[in-house]
Amino acid sequence: MADIDTDILIIGGGVAGSAAAYGLSKEGYKVLLLEKSEKPQDTARGDHIQPAVSEILGKWNILEAFFNNGARKRAGSLWFDEDANFLMDANVSKLEIPEPYFMFMNHEDISNVFVSSAEENKGFSFLCPILSCAHIDTNANESIFEIKLKDGETQTAATKMIIIADGVASNMGRFFEFERSAFRYEKALAVLFSDEYEADEFNNLRTYLTDRGIVTMIPRAKGGCKIGLTIGRDEIKEWKKMTSKEHQNFIGGLVPIYENLKMYSAGIYPPSMIIAENWTKDNIVLMGDACHGLHPGRSQGMNTTIKCIDHLLDLLPPNETFEKKNVIQSLNQYQKLMKSNINELLEANHAMGISMDNFDKKSKVQEIEKFKFLEKNFEEGQSYRMKSAGYGVF
Repeated sequence: MADIDTDILIIGGGVAGSAAAYGLSKEGYKVLLLEKSEKPQDTARGDHIQPAVSEILGKWNILEAFFNNGARKRAGSLWFDEDANFLMDANVSKLEIPEPYFMFMNHEDISNVFVSSAEENKGFSFLCPILSCAHIDTNANESIFEIKLKDGETQTAATKMIIIADGVASNMGRFFEFERSAFRYEKALAVLFSDEYEADEFNNLRTYLTDRGIVTMIPRAKGGCKIGLTIGRDEIKEWKKMTSKEHQNFIGGLVPIYENLKMYSAGIYPPSMIIAENWTKDNIVLMGDACHGLHPGRSQGMNTTIKCIDHLLDLLPPNETFEKKNVIQSLNQYQKLMKSNINELLEANHAMGISMDNFDKKSKVQEIEKFKFLEKNFEEGQSYRMKSAGYGVF
């Protein structure tokens, strides 16, 4: 007999795993969440939640918890050329949607809100840090895992359903032989922080079109901003050697109005697109980056994952019939439905990644004209705003 008997075992406590743990445990399922690391999540990763996803979090009765823990509202994005000439206001506050704003919060705090809220649910358990999780057996009724804790204790867990949410590397996905394809983009995403940056009253994200790509100033929930831009992979080595002053001069050379803004490096991310051939197998489902790692240039990974979890919640069998055979049927249905739903988004995200790789002076001129047109054309501008809010594409 196993030490722990649960309905759902979730491997990986990042945003995907913690969001799934909250969503499932609030529905009354017994959920065991496993995570290896005690360290905060990477602070330079995506931090904004689309209006469509805020609507989902409202339905989950967790939206207020985010604001109580420091999340803030952002009206949208402002687009400029490199000389700070205005192009477009992609403000979503006037859209006829339930939550007309982007919610933003430092990435390391997002998982904490999901986990702390899940802990209010009776059937939720969290083991962190663990040393390892090993699959022992799967029979007609359940799967058995051996979990080694940091203190050396070993426990066994029996579960009817498995969610693999262990990120892009997905060691557990490889163990269960999920076939995944990867596309390696040519340019890396470089991230800087500035503690001196002051956002406008609407906390707008400000994006500048330059000869070598976009430079984005992203306000952070605790003050200051995150600065994102692309660099060539051949520039990474030199970028890592640069001082804070050299980074400041680099950004100031691209967008002169920021030549005096002090900043420091936060990280470099060589992006890849990861696509799993199958999202489910038997009683297992991949979630988040383990399933569909997206180019981070538009912060769609976290938002897409929460949308997927919301759809999964609608398809799972209720508590009284939550058996392995019924789980398998629901997961097959989930894969059939969601893979078709998400294809357009994946294709759009990939096209954006390719365009960022190939961005040049000609691209800049075309983009400038595009955003001028969107600002002047109400109908096309509203369509752009709706898509940026998370509606219209999946």
